[in-house]
Amino acid sequence: FLKIKLECSDMYAQKLIDEAQGDENKLYDLFIQKLAERHTRPAIVEY
Repeated sequence: FLKIKLECSDMYAQKLIDEAQGDENKLYDLFIQKLAERHTRPAIVEY
């Protein structure tokens, strides 16, 4: 679910799961935070 919704790698999704330490509410909060960041932070552009 995380990987699909955040369009991220397996490793990134696993790091979020590890950071939540089994707490579903914390995982949900992290998910919402990262989703919000994705919509507000511009993409990195290298020249």
